[in-house]
Amino acid sequence: MNLRNPERGLLSVKGLIFSLGLIASFIFVGVLYGGLIRPAANKAALAQTYGLDGESSSYGIFIILKDYEQQVCLSLFVWGIMILVYKFIMVHTEAKTLTRFAPDSEDSQAEIDLLCGARNISRERAETLSQAIDQKSESPDLKNKLLPYVMARGLERYHMTGNVPEATETIMGRLEVASEQQESELSMLRYLVWAIPSIGFIGTVRGIGVALHRADEALQGDISGVTNALGVAFNSTLVALIISIILMLLIHLLQGSQEGLILRLQTFCREQIIDKLFDRDEDAPEIQIEIENSASVPLVDEETSRN
Repeated sequence: MNLRNPERGLLSVKGLIFSLGLIASFIFVGVLYGGLIRPAANKAALAQTYGLDGESSSYGIFIILKDYEQQVCLSLFVWGIMILVYKFIMVHTEAKTLTRFAPDSEDSQAEIDLLCGARNISRERAETLSQAIDQKSESPDLKNKLLPYVMARGLERYHMTGNVPEATETIMGRLEVASEQQESELSMLRYLVWAIPSIGFIGTVRGIGVALHRADEALQGDISGVTNALGVAFNSTLVALIISIILMLLIHLLQGSQEGLILRLQTFCREQIIDKLFDRDEDAPEIQIEIENSASVPLVDEETSRN
C-alpha cells in the first residue's frame, strides 16, 4: 500500500483479482451448477413427480439454488470473497511491519532501533534513520509497505526543515491519505452488496410475471406452473438477501481492521518518532537568554548597594 507506487495495471495482483477473478468466479459457479446443483434439482423434481417426497426433500437446498438469478448472485459472492481475502491479507502484512520496526517487540527483533540508546532524534539522526529505512524498505517483505514509507518521509521532512509540526503533518497527512485510499477501494464491494439483492428482486419480478401468465392454468386446476414460478420469485430473493447479509458483515469486519491498522500506525509514529524529534539549535537561543539574564542580576544589585 505504498503511496508512491500503488498497485495498478491489469498484471498486478489487484488487477488480476478484479478482472480475472470475476471471470474465474463465474466459471467456477457455472461448473458447480452444471455438474451438481441443477442435476440434483432435476432429480428432486422428478422424485416429486412420482410422489417420492422423502427423496425430494433431501435435495431442497438444490431446488432453492437452481435458478439463474441465484447462480449470478453466487458468482458475484465468490468474486467478493476473493477481494475480501486479498484485502485481509494486505491488512495483515501491513500490521506485521510494526514488529519489524518496534524496538520493544516481543515477537521479533526490530530491524531499526529508532532510539539507539537516546531519548531524542536530532536533525542529523533523522537523516541517518530516513536513509536506513529507505534501504530496508527495498527488501521483498517490506517493499511497497506503508509504515516504512511514512516514517522515512516524516524524518526526511524534519531533517530538511527542522520543524516538528511540519514533520507531524507529513506523517499524519500520508496516513490519512492511505485511510482514504483504503476507503475508496471498498467501493466495488459496496456495489456488490447493492447489486446482489437487486438481482434477487429481478428474479422475484420474473417469477411473479410467470405466475400471472399461468393464472389461467391455475383456474383450470393445474397449479404446478404457478407454484414453480412463485418458487423462483421467493427463492431468488431469499438467496440474494442471505448472501448480501454475509457479505456486508465481512465488509464491516474488513473496514474495522483497516481503521484499526491506521490507528496503530498513527500511535506508533507518534510515540516512536514525533514525540522524540529534537533539535539543539532551537533550544540554544533560550539557553543564551537565561545565561544573560542570570549574569545581569548581580550587576543590578551592585549598583543599588553603591547608591
